[in-house]
Amino acid sequence: MSTETANRHSDLSRRLIQQANYELDKKGDRVQACEKASGAVAHAVKAIAEERQWRHGSHNLRRTVVDLVSAEFHLPDLILLHAVADQLHENFYEDRFHNSQLKERLQRATDLVEQLWEIRERGPNPDFVPTPDQQRTIERLELSEEEASTDPLIDYPPPLPPFEPPGE
Repeated sequence: MSTETANRHSDLSRRLIQQANYELDKKGDRVQACEKASGAVAHAVKAIAEERQWRHGSHNLRRTVVDLVSAEFHLPDLILLHAVADQLHENFYEDRFHNSQLKERLQRATDLVEQLWEIRERGPNPDFVPTPDQQRTIERLELSEEEASTDPLIDYPPPLPPFEPPGE
């Protein structure tokens, strides 16, 4: 993991958000606009994770990174904005959004990537004190891919307790 790789992800993010807007505005290609915008968000998150030496190789890991960064900078809307990127990704497969819906979500995705670029530029918040759960999450993200692969359930929440209906 390196700054060069983080820069590459950041550069891709910037390119993809421009392409998303071009695909929609100039070509009318809703499907490609969705995929480019969701990719721009993913690469912006990957840039932050890469810089911090956190794993980021799945949608779920990137969602986790956004959750942590949201808490770190007191920006709860980042989680909601990331959900917009997930909607755009889903629309790549379904093509259900009308242009007005897509334009709104594309603007929100653009806002999100801009916030993520700024967060990466600022670096980690020195005043952030993670909760014990957040610290455990950070420690899981800091595992190498090889270390994480030794436990296939490492990125899953703990098992649910047994279900015992009352009165039985």
